[in-house]
Amino acid sequence: MNRNIRQGCLLLTVLLICAALHAQKDTAKQKSKYETFFKGKKFETKKGTITLHKMNGKVYFEFPVKLFKRHFLLGSVAEQTSHIEEVAAGEQAKDPLAVHFTITDSTIYLRRSDFSVRSEDVNIQEALRKSYADPVIGAYPVLAYTPDSLAVLFDISSLFLSGSPNMDPFMPVGGLAGRNSSFKSEGTVLHEIMAFEDNVSVSAYLTYLVNKTFFGFSVAENMPVTVLTKRSMLLLPEKPGVPRYNDPRIGIFPTKFVQYDPKQDAVKEIFFANRWRLEPADKAAHARGELVKPLKPIVFYLDNKFPATWIEPIRKGVLDWNMAFEKIGFKDAIEVKMYPQHDSTFDPNNIRFNCIKYAPNLTQNAMGPSWVDPRSGEILYASVYVYHGLVDILSDWMAVQMGGANPEVLQKKVPVALIAEALRYVSAHEIGHTLGLMHNMAASSAYPVDSLRSPAFTRKYGTTPSIMDYARFNFVAQPGDLEKGVKMTPPLLGVYDYYAIDWLYAPVYSAATPEAEVAVLDKKITSRMPDPYYRYGKQQLNGNLDPSALTEDLGDDQVKSTRYAINNLRYIMKNADKWGKAGDENFDFRNNLAFYVVNIQYYWYWMHVVHNIGGYYQYEKYEGDPYPAYRPVPKAVQKESLQFLLQSLDSLDWMALPVVQRNINNFHGQADEYIRRTLFPYLVRLVALQTTLSESKNEKDGYTRSEAIADVFQYVWSNSKTKMNRSAIQGMQSALVDILITGSEVKKGPVVNTLSFADLEQYEQQLLLMDHMANKYSLQHETVQCSPALLSLLGSSAGEISGFEFLPRIKADGGNISHIYYQWLLESRKRIQQLIPASSGDTRLHLEYLLLKINKAGK
Repeated sequence: MNRNIRQGCLLLTVLLICAALHAQKDTAKQKSKYETFFKGKKFETKKGTITLHKMNGKVYFEFPVKLFKRHFLLGSVAEQTSHIEEVAAGEQAKDPLAVHFTITDSTIYLRRSDFSVRSEDVNIQEALRKSYADPVIGAYPVLAYTPDSLAVLFDISSLFLSGSPNMDPFMPVGGLAGRNSSFKSEGTVLHEIMAFEDNVSVSAYLTYLVNKTFFGFSVAENMPVTVLTKRSMLLLPEKPGVPRYNDPRIGIFPTKFVQYDPKQDAVKEIFFANRWRLEPADKAAHARGELVKPLKPIVFYLDNKFPATWIEPIRKGVLDWNMAFEKIGFKDAIEVKMYPQHDSTFDPNNIRFNCIKYAPNLTQNAMGPSWVDPRSGEILYASVYVYHGLVDILSDWMAVQMGGANPEVLQKKVPVALIAEALRYVSAHEIGHTLGLMHNMAASSAYPVDSLRSPAFTRKYGTTPSIMDYARFNFVAQPGDLEKGVKMTPPLLGVYDYYAIDWLYAPVYSAATPEAEVAVLDKKITSRMPDPYYRYGKQQLNGNLDPSALTEDLGDDQVKSTRYAINNLRYIMKNADKWGKAGDENFDFRNNLAFYVVNIQYYWYWMHVVHNIGGYYQYEKYEGDPYPAYRPVPKAVQKESLQFLLQSLDSLDWMALPVVQRNINNFHGQADEYIRRTLFPYLVRLVALQTTLSESKNEKDGYTRSEAIADVFQYVWSNSKTKMNRSAIQGMQSALVDILITGSEVKKGPVVNTLSFADLEQYEQQLLLMDHMANKYSLQHETVQCSPALLSLLGSSAGEISGFEFLPRIKADGGNISHIYYQWLLESRKRIQQLIPASSGDTRLHLEYLLLKINKAGK
């Protein structure tokens, strides 16, 4: 070895020794810094997937370096509340965020995990990272490393002790109600830390200032609301579950992303089906067709604070789904356990546990949100919230929907057995959501109306092919049908529900990849398409265009079913005072019943028929499917619907029965006049607007606006009318003349035929209030609450996510039709001039006044 080499080796040795000494010094320094940080201080430590420290009102993470870039779900649940009408204990108001931690130099960054764009091509994926970088939502200075350098310490208090729009505890409100909140930092108190093998949680009292409005008027300003909030971080599986590609022709919640595919040189939206990772414990036995238990069943814990009579029906509703899982070879796929009494590791607000929670407030609702792995659609955690006020609305529903056939429900306290049956249905419906099933609003329109009065049919099929529809009770059944054996309630599970579980959870052993499954899954859908019992109909949140996918409806003929329904309302009102006396000394029950019948249920039934006019039956269509994308409601059905609606307003005397009127105080004057005054102008305006699209798209069998207005005119001015009283006739005539004057534009004012839907719905405050109440009493908000991110995911406008969006409201511009209004205004003048000579008294004055209005408008 020459001298230069020996000198080089010696220098290298010296450098290595110096580096080692320096590393030892740094390690000792870090160790000293970590130990010094806690030395002599009082603190609490919880060890789990992340070690948590609670000290001096702050939260510290001891974060394992191996978990950097691993993904978590971050979510929030309310544990306690100062205002139960604003936030209920146990609620999860927002969907969780996917997040991960990174470290750069001496700073830890919390980033949103963006899975919205993907590619299997390495180069494209790298390019996508530059355009879709994960945004930073929190930064935390490194305080120290643990002595073994396997974890890093930092203060993460700001994540858990501050307000965040993504984790605030307030559910969305809708209709005529408004609410906004602002975080008040001085009302924050750290409460508890918890750590487990796959998640950690921090509880804190957070205070907000809340402002509320109703009908545009302020009802609360800067109201302090304090909520004990538990925010949790759940470590996602290192390897995502095997996904299943979704299909818009069946109602399964989707997880969406955009796929860049270099093989096809295309960019396309991909949807995975949300589902639990349900795998057979014995795959070979399951493949042979044997009934086997799952490797990991879905376990729900049931709140022991529920009223005693609720527990068993709720439990049964959960377990009813095992019937569907057994059809595909899974035994005891779902289990129900009561909250453990003496288990310190159990916490119903910890995301390790799927819970069915009792919320003791007056909210008339139940809902079932879930947490989903955004990489695969795997459901990781789910809860169901059941509010105490649910029983009130169930009692109301039974009274107005079943009361004609079953007077037992027309009393202040509905029999326990009937309430139990209703609770079982609600429980099963919400569990359906937690399993991945969306609402199927077309299901209840599949059965022939008269079959709903058949004992044999209803005992076999119930009232609907799917409990995931809003089909509550059998309002088609008439007095005497119950005694014949007609079933008044939905089935435990409908034929569609069995089909949906089979499509979503049955393993496809012949397919090695999710892509290979598609052909098998497609055949399961197309083979059932000819059968209306298996049709899926999307929920319509932005207006109802498809009359076969409504809420609260029954049967395949809206006119026929609504005729039966209104007959029942007549019967209920006629007998309510007699049947509802028990325990109702202050008329509280009968007051509520009469109000509900007139202001809510009648309106709801009536609106079912309204949507036939100008409506379309819509289908999600693939190439080769037997149905068109849309099919207009036949002209004959539209005309029949308009005639029925006019006739129903013509004969409202049953709402003003003296036996009812003298004991109640919930009407604005005469109930019949109030309803007619509100709904008739709405109907006429709607006819002109809603038939616009139908007329333009239905060339052969279209019901034109001109024909519809003519039909209204003929009905109102017909000489054969004998049922309506004089006041009713005059009210409809006056309203029609006003609409024709405005629509013809002979007098300055709003142009009727160009009204938007929003303008139309604001025609009268009474109509808005009725619409608000009908939506409230039909659990409309349950749609959104079952997954709070649905509105952003599924879209609020047409075409945002093709196939999976809620049905949009479609607007059509059919051009100005003022001349049509003018034509019928002239006809009205002619008819009035013919009628005046033969009239006298108040009727003559009424007609002369209308003639004066028309003549003045034309000047």
